[in-house]
Amino acid sequence: MAKLLIAGLALAAVVGCGGKAASSVDPAPFKKAVAAYLERGNMAMALKEIKSGPELEGTSATMTASLTHAQMGGPSVTWIFTFEKSADGTWKATKHATQ
Repeated sequence: MAKLLIAGLALAAVVGCGGKAASSVDPAPFKKAVAAYLERGNMAMALKEIKSGPELEGTSATMTASLTHAQMGGPSVTWIFTFEKSADGTWKATKHATQ
């Protein structure tokens, strides 16, 4: 019983302290789609960390991620990406919004 209580308190501390809930969706295709989106736009940015998601809704998805300069690193910005699933099953980032 004590072990369950300790585990519950540890989980509450992580969630309460801004920890992110793990998504059950494989992030690899979304990371690849973000990289392609940034390259298409010549944005000189790179994905630093997934903050939340990917969250799926049928053939669309969203993901919040922090980005930094591709070559120099430094400060990061947070963007919310929108994705669409192609007929071949791959994901494509279609737009972003700043947070």
